[in-house]
Amino acid sequence: AMTQLGIYGACYKLSIIMTLFIQTFNYAAEPFFFNHSTKENPQRVYSQVMHYFVIICAFIFLSVMLYIDIVKRFIGPDFRSGLGVVPILLMANLCLGVYYNLAIWYKLTAKTKLGAWVAVFGAVVTLIFNFWLIPVMGYMGAAWATLICYASMMILSYYVGQKHYPVKYDIKSFFYYISLALLLWVSSIYIRHQLVLSEKMILVINTMLLFLFIIIAGASE
Repeated sequence: AMTQLGIYGACYKLSIIMTLFIQTFNYAAEPFFFNHSTKENPQRVYSQVMHYFVIICAFIFLSVMLYIDIVKRFIGPDFRSGLGVVPILLMANLCLGVYYNLAIWYKLTAKTKLGAWVAVFGAVVTLIFNFWLIPVMGYMGAAWATLICYASMMILSYYVGQKHYPVKYDIKSFFYYISLALLLWVSSIYIRHQLVLSEKMILVINTMLLFLFIIIAGASE
């Protein structure tokens, strides 16, 4: 159990880039959101912020996963067997960041009790799935429990928030950019397994895939 915990803890740290961005964003976003709450059509601003937040998070996810051969060097070889949790935890933290964006509704409407219930719901989901999945899947179960928790909080907060403080978020673009990042990452895995390439060549191809994301996002915007 302690071995598994050590591997999971080490690999969890590799998702720190996403976590750092989200925490930094959160500190800056709250004053910004409150400042714009009294201005004309603040919902439009909140929607735009969410839109670009998702694009940047998708870019971070793709950057970490395409350069995982470099990123993994931050942990020792004995811990790299758990690298499978990294994409799951990156997506989990992305969902958490979206939840932070959505959470503005209960702060602006003074319905913090509802916000507290969303957090309690997330805690219950975490406990249920940890007790269910960890005995079956080990630390992978903990990673999936984290993703399910943050994703469920995100979804619940969205639907409750739309009733109390409706904001027209661009849900299609959310799925578009997340799907694009996942597709390019899967493409990288496919190329790696189908072709016998050196590590340098893989990095070149992955860099091209990352630039492709930037080009597509730039064209779409």
